[in-house]
Amino acid sequence: MCEKNERMPDLMKSRMISVCRTLLWSWLCCTLLTGCWDRIEINDLAIVLATGVDYKNDQVELTSQIFVPRKAGGGDSSGSGGSPSGVTLTRSAEGHTIAEALNRLQRKMPRNMFWGHCEVIIISEDAGKKGIREYIDFFLRYPQIREHAYIFSTPEPAKNILALLDPLERSSAESLREMANMKLGTRTTILELAQSIEGPNQSVILSRMLSLPPEEGQDKLITTPYIKGLSLYKGDTYIRSAHEPLTVGILTLANELNNIIMPVNVEPEKGSYSIQPLEVKTILKPNISAGHWSMKVDVQTRGEVVLNTTDGDLTDPVVMKKLEETWASQLKEMAKSALRLTQQEMRTDLFKFGVEFRRYYPKQWKEQEADWERLYSDLDVDIQVHARVVRTGKSAGPQGIPDEHGS
Repeated sequence: MCEKNERMPDLMKSRMISVCRTLLWSWLCCTLLTGCWDRIEINDLAIVLATGVDYKNDQVELTSQIFVPRKAGGGDSSGSGGSPSGVTLTRSAEGHTIAEALNRLQRKMPRNMFWGHCEVIIISEDAGKKGIREYIDFFLRYPQIREHAYIFSTPEPAKNILALLDPLERSSAESLREMANMKLGTRTTILELAQSIEGPNQSVILSRMLSLPPEEGQDKLITTPYIKGLSLYKGDTYIRSAHEPLTVGILTLANELNNIIMPVNVEPEKGSYSIQPLEVKTILKPNISAGHWSMKVDVQTRGEVVLNTTDGDLTDPVVMKKLEETWASQLKEMAKSALRLTQQEMRTDLFKFGVEFRRYYPKQWKEQEADWERLYSDLDVDIQVHARVVRTGKSAGPQGIPDEHGS
C-alpha cells in the first residue's frame, strides 16, 4: 500500500509533462500558420485568357481577353468587346515597351490582372517585322505567364482576333487553343519559340490566323478565327508567309504535317483520289564525310482514301501501286519546293537540320556553327518519301459504288 502511494506523485508528474509537451507543440504549430491575411479573392482578379501584341505608331499595343465570371453561367448576349455568351471582354493599351503597355493596361482595369490562365498569345506580322525578342523575354520572364501558352501569328491586328465573338466556343481564345490541340498547322509554345530562335536553326514556323467572314446579317465580330498558311521567321524577325501547297512541304520537312486531305492525280486517269494521311513521320539523318556535309530526309507516311472520282479500282494491286507511287512523288516535290525556299531565298534552316548536326557531330558543329547559314544554303539534301495506302474506306470500287454481288 505504501509503495503504491509513493508511485502516485511520479505518475502525476509524468502526465503533467506529457500535457505540457502537447500544449507546447500546439503553440508552435499555431505560430507557423500563415493565416489568410494576404489573400486575394477571385472577385478581385481579372483573369486573362489570351493576349495579343501589335505594333503601331512606333509603340507596342498589348491587348488582353479577360474572363467575366459573373456571366459564365449564361445569360444575355453581350455587346461589343464580349462573346455571344457574354463571358469575355477585351482591353488594350500602348507603350514604348511591352512592359510599359502592361502597366498602362492594368490602370484601365478595376481588378488585378491574373495571367496564370493565359493559354494563347497572338503576335501580328507587323509586330513580327520589328522583332519579337523583347516580347519573348517578357513572356518568359513575367512570373504569372505560362511558358506553355500557344503562339500564333496573324496578318490582321491581333486585337481584332481577340475581339471576335465565337458562336461555338465561349471565346476566341478557346477556339485557338482547340485548333492547336488538333494540330491544325504548327503547335508552338512560347518556350519552344524561344528555343527555336536561340537554338542552332535560329528560325521558327507559326500558324497564321485569319478571321472568317461573318454570316449574312450577323455582326462582323460574330465569327471564328481560322488557320490559313504559315508565318516564317528568321531569327526573331518575320520574313514572309507561305500558303498551300508550299505549306504542305514545309510541314512535312518540319515533321508537323497533320489533319490534312491531299488530292492525288494519277495519269492518265480522269479525276483524282483524295488521301487523308493517318501518320506522317519525318526522320533526319545527318552525315559528314571528308568535310562534306549532307542530310538524308526519310519521310514515311500511311494514308486512307476518302474520295475516288476516277474509274480506278483500288482492289487492283496495279492501281494501288500506281497511286502510292504518285502520292509519294507529289509529296516529295512539295518538300523539294519548301527546301528550295529555305536554302535559296530565305537562307534559313526552318527544319532544325542544325539541331541534328549538333547532336551527332558536336565537335564539327562547334567549329562550323558561325558559318551555318552558308553551310545550310549549300547543304546536299536527299529526300526520300515512302507512302502506303492502308485503307480505302467502306468501298474499294470506283465512285464509292458497292459491289452488287457483295453481301
